[in-house]
Amino acid sequence: MTMLTILQTIEVAAAYLAVTLLLPWALLRRRMTGIRLPARFMACFMIGNFYCMNLVYLLQLLHVSCRLTLFLGTLAPFIAVAAFQWKASLGARLERRLEQLRQVSEGQLGRRTLMLRLGRRLGRMSSGWLGEWLAPRWPEALLAAGTVALILYIYGTNTVNVYGYCASDMVLHNYWINHMENNNIFVDGVYPFGFHCMIYYLHEVFAIPVYVLLRVFALPQTLMIHLMLLAFLRLLCKARYTPYIGVMAYVASGVFYQYTYYRYYAALPQEYGMLFILPAAWFAIAFLREKDFARRRNLILFAIAISMTLTVHFYDTIVAGLLCLGIGVGFVFRCLRWRYLKGLMLAGIAGILIAVLPMAAAYAMGKPLQGSLYWGMNMLSSGGGEAGEGGVEGKGSSGEDGKKETGGTQDSGKKAPQGGGLAEKLQKGVVCVLEELKYYVTNDSMDAARFMLGSVGAVLALGVLWLILRRPDYGGALLSVGVFMGVLCILQASAKLGLPQLLEVSRYSVYIGYGIPIIWGLGLDAVLYLLFGEKRAIDAGAVAALAAACAAVALTGVRRPAYLSAYESNDAIICLTNILHESGGEGSWTICSANDEQQMTWGRGYHYELIEFLRKQEEVKEQPVITIPTDTVYFFIEKVPLLYLDYLNTIRPSREVSLEGAETPLPKVKGILPYIGEQRWVTMSHMYYWARAFRELYPNEMEVYYETDAFVCYRIRQDAYNLYNFALDYGYNE
Repeated sequence: MTMLTILQTIEVAAAYLAVTLLLPWALLRRRMTGIRLPARFMACFMIGNFYCMNLVYLLQLLHVSCRLTLFLGTLAPFIAVAAFQWKASLGARLERRLEQLRQVSEGQLGRRTLMLRLGRRLGRMSSGWLGEWLAPRWPEALLAAGTVALILYIYGTNTVNVYGYCASDMVLHNYWINHMENNNIFVDGVYPFGFHCMIYYLHEVFAIPVYVLLRVFALPQTLMIHLMLLAFLRLLCKARYTPYIGVMAYVASGVFYQYTYYRYYAALPQEYGMLFILPAAWFAIAFLREKDFARRRNLILFAIAISMTLTVHFYDTIVAGLLCLGIGVGFVFRCLRWRYLKGLMLAGIAGILIAVLPMAAAYAMGKPLQGSLYWGMNMLSSGGGEAGEGGVEGKGSSGEDGKKETGGTQDSGKKAPQGGGLAEKLQKGVVCVLEELKYYVTNDSMDAARFMLGSVGAVLALGVLWLILRRPDYGGALLSVGVFMGVLCILQASAKLGLPQLLEVSRYSVYIGYGIPIIWGLGLDAVLYLLFGEKRAIDAGAVAALAAACAAVALTGVRRPAYLSAYESNDAIICLTNILHESGGEGSWTICSANDEQQMTWGRGYHYELIEFLRKQEEVKEQPVITIPTDTVYFFIEKVPLLYLDYLNTIRPSREVSLEGAETPLPKVKGILPYIGEQRWVTMSHMYYWARAFRELYPNEMEVYYETDAFVCYRIRQDAYNLYNFALDYGYNE
C-alpha cells in the first residue's frame, strides 16, 4: 500500500501541476517575456487554478459538467489562440497532425519511431535553452532541489505511511464533492467552493477517485505553499540565497508549535487558499513600483489572486486584506496618489465580485447559504470569538500537551490589565502579545517568542532605514511585511487586548508561522544589502548566513516528520482499496462500518451504518429479520478503536474492545457522535461480539477477509435470492 500511495501521489501531483502550471505556460509563455521566473511561476499557477475553478463553476451552474465538457473547456483557450495566431496555416497544421495520427493508427509510423522523434526533440530542448539557463544557476538549482526534498521528507513521510483522512472535516468535503458528480454543487448550501471545484476537476478529467485525491493531495498542496513562499522571497530579496534561509528554518526548525503546521498534513480549503495570498501581495507591490506602473497585467493578476482567496476560504481573504493593508502603509507615498490607489481598489473589488458571482448566482437560483457563512458574518459583525465554522472546520479539543484549540484564548488566560500611563499600557500589551506567541506559535519558549517579535520590529526598523536611504521599493517591501506581521501578532492576542477577533484565535498561528520565514529571510537580506550593497559579495554573505541558520536550527532543535493518527485506520483503507480493485469500482457489495467509508464508496457500492445495524439488533424480538440485499457484505471492525477526539491526531489508540464495552448500552446519540471517544469503544465492542457470535453459527460462510492486531474485516458471500438473516441475539442486545 505504501508503494501504491507513492504512485498515487505522483499521479495526483503530475495531473495538478499539468493543468495549473504546464498548460498556462504553454499558452502564455510568449506573453510573459520580460517577467522574472518566480513571477512567471506565480502567474501561470494562478491562471491555471483560476481557469479550472471557474470552468467548473460555470458548467456546474449550467448542469452540464462532465468529463467531455471539462475536457473541451480545457482545450478551448488553446483552440482560440491557435485560430487567432495561425489563421492562414491552421488548416494545414491540423492536416499534418491528422496525417501523423493516421500513419500511427495504420501502422505506417510505429509508436517507437514516434516516441524516438519526440525524445530527440525534448533532448534538443534540454541541451539547448534549458542547459543554457541552468548553467549560471546550478548552485541555486541545487538549493531549490534540496528544499523540495526537505519538504517532501518532512510532510511526505506521513502521506505515504498514514492512509486515512487526517482531519475530521474531510468527510464533509468528500460529501460535497461527491454530489458535484450529479451537477449538484452547493448541496449543503452556498459556500466558497474553489477547493472542491479543483478536486472535482481532477477527479472527473483524470478519473482519480475522490477519496484518493483527498488522501494524497495535501502533499502537492503543501509543496506548492512552500514554493510560493520561496518565490515571494526570491522576488523581494537582493541576495540569491537568503530566501532559502527563511524557508529552511520554517520547514526544519523545531521552535514552532505543532498547530502552525499540522494542518498541512490534510487537504483543507484554508491551507489551499494560502497558495494565493503571497501572489496577491507580490503583484500589488509590482504594480506600485514606478517601473512596473505601465504593466496593467499586474493589476489583472492581483485581481485573480484576490478572487481565488475568497473563492477558496474567506479566512484567506481576510489575511490577504491585512497584507494589502501592510502594503498600503509600506507604499503610502504611492498609495496616496490617486492613479495607484484607484487601480488597486478597482482590481480588488473586481476580484471580490468575480469570486462572489457564482455563489450569488446559486443563491439567486434558490440555494441557501451554508451554515459556516452565517457564522462568519455574525462573527465579523459582532467581533466575537466563538469557536467553529458551522461544523465544517471549527473544533474544540486538546492536543497532546493540553493546548486548547478553540476560538478563544487559553483557559488560564486573563485580559491585559487596564490603567496606568501610556508607556505602562504599551509594555503590558507587548507582554500580552509575547505570551500569546509563546502559547500558540512556539513550543512554549518565551525566548523564541521574543526573537520572533523582535524580528518583526527589526524588519520595521530596516524598512524605515531603507526609506531614509532612498530605496523606496525595497524599504516599502520591508515595511509592508513588518506591518502585516505586527498586526497579525497583535490580533493573535486580540481576546486579551479586547480587540475584535476576525478569525479563530488559534488560526492566526498558522498564518504567523507562514509569515515568520518571510521576516527572517527578508530581514537577513536587508542586513546583507546594507553591508555589501549591489556587490557580488552579497551572495557570499548569504551563503555564510545560510550556513549559520542551518547551525542555529540544529542547535535549537530539528523538527522530525510527524506520524498522525488518522480518522480512518490504515487497515480500513487497505480493505477499501482492495474491495474497489476486485470489484472494478462497481458491484453488488455492501460495507458495514463507521461512517467514513460512506462517502469514499460513493457511486461504487453500498454502505450500511454500523450503529444503525447494531440498533436493529436491539429490536431483534420485534423485527427478527435483518437482511442486506447484495452479493457480498463486508464488516469493518476495529479491535483497537480510533481516537476521534484527539484533535491534533498525535495520540496512538491503545484501548481494545472488551466484554465491558459490549455490556455497556449502545450510545443513543445521533450522527457521528457514536463513533467518538468512549462511545466508539462501546460501539466497536458490541460489533466485535456480534461478529464473533455470528461466526460461531456460520464458521465457513463468514470468512476473515483481512485482519491485524487492531482491525478485522469479515466477508460474507450470499445468494441474492436466499439472503442471510443477520438478526442475532449475541447476548448484549440490550
